Amino acid sequence: MSSGWVIAAAAFLAGIAGWFWFLRSTPKTSPSTMRIGQPLPRFTAESESGEPLSSESLRGQRCVILFVRGSWCPFCTEQVESLTNHYRSITESGGRLIIMTPKPLDTTRRVAELFNVSFEFWLDASLRAAETLGLADPEDIPGRFQENFGKKTMRPAVAVVDEDTVVRFLHVAKNTKDRPSPDQFIGAFEHLSKT
Repeated sequence: MSSGWVIAAAAFLAGIAGWFWFLRSTPKTSPSTMRIGQPLPRFTAESESGEPLSSESLRGQRCVILFVRGSWCPFCTEQVESLTNHYRSITESGGRLIIMTPKPLDTTRRVAELFNVSFEFWLDASLRAAETLGLADPEDIPGRFQENFGKKTMRPAVAVVDEDTVVRFLHVAKNTKDRPSPDQFIGAFEHLSKT
């Protein structure tokens, strides 16, 4: 048996072992219960002032709902900042832009105020809505943020729903950096106004 064949076989076996280690170490996420073409599952949240909110209140208006991990996440903050350029096109056409988070987004609220926009912030401190929607993140948030933000959060996602609360666009992140460009979901939102 040639040494080249032995090296190739060893590399192949190492690759298989690495793949099994990756599968074992990758957190198993539950699939989102949101489905394109289906009504948004019912969920509840709270306003920043503690008032109860319900997904049923979305009926009658087109909405973009952004599910974010928290202001400690630079990818979430960047995503919210990029939406300031599209905020008025959504609201001026009769739509709503809702940012849903487990904790108040102090950083992103300051961004919103800087750009003079009024995002709706829905809070899901108990993560019940995240669990209902299949967006509860199985991984703990980084240890250095847990004292201020708790241990658990939600997976990043974007949903566009029509006036009947039917999901018309959905992107659930596969990892923390996996975010759709605003053009993707704003395009889906604008398409609803033409139908």
